[in-house]
Amino acid sequence: MTRLNGEAHRAGCIQCNNGECRQQFTVTVKSVMERSKVSLVKWVLAFHLICSSKKGFSALQLQRELGLESYRTAWFMMHRIRHALAEGELTEPTMQGAVEADESYFGGKPRHSNKHKDAPAKRGRGTKKTPVVVFGRT
Repeated sequence: MTRLNGEAHRAGCIQCNNGECRQQFTVTVKSVMERSKVSLVKWVLAFHLICSSKKGFSALQLQRELGLESYRTAWFMMHRIRHALAEGELTEPTMQGAVEADESYFGGKPRHSNKHKDAPAKRGRGTKKTPVVVFGRT
């Protein structure tokens, strides 16, 4: 396998080194994310939000949380994830034992940068910080 970078190749693709095959593919092939223009980061966040919610998650709520431009995209993502859960594609654990998930937000301005008390600095969701989700085995 060779990662393709450059002007002559599709960025982000991988090429098979087999002499006969030589096909190009992406990491999303044969997954629920195949043929989707939504970034992998938003897909992973969608998986996390849907699987960690106790009372379910609506497509409109997913659209708001991920900052998607259309409801149709959120609906499409929800249906693909629900189909994968129903088919059992996501139920086989890749990690054994208890798994912990945590989220954090990085970037932005320092917390106490506002010297005037008229507008407090935002924290967490709703800011322009980069969300990061981490999974680990205990």
